[in-house]
Amino acid sequence: MRLFVWRREVIQPALESDIEAAVAEQRAFLERDPENPRAHFALGTLSHFRGETDAAVALFLRAIELDPAYAAPHVSLGHIYAVERRYDEAWKHAREAERLGDRSLVEQLERYPSVK
Repeated sequence: MRLFVWRREVIQPALESDIEAAVAEQRAFLERDPENPRAHFALGTLSHFRGETDAAVALFLRAIELDPAYAAPHVSLGHIYAVERRYDEAWKHAREAERLGDRSLVEQLERYPSVK
C-alpha cells in the first residue's frame, strides 16, 4: 500500500477518531468542572488542531480569565495571532507568557525581524 493511501485510509481516520474522543472527554470534564482552566486550554488545543480557530481563541481566553498566571494559553494565542499576522497581539501574549516563566514564544518571534 502506498504511503499516501495508508495515511488517508488508516492513519487519518485513527487520528480523527482519537481527536473526537478527546474532544468528547474534555467537554464532559468541563460539564463537571466548568471553572477548570486546564480543561479549557486542552479543549482549545484540540479545537485549534481541528481548524476551529475562533473556538480555540475563545477557550484560550477563558483559560486565562480563570487562571491569569497560566502561561500556556498565552503561548497558544500568540501562535494563532502570529499566523494571522496580528503581531501586536502575538507580542502581547508572548510578553505575558514570558513574565509568567515561558520564553518560548518570545524566542520564536525574535527569530523573525519582520514580526516586531
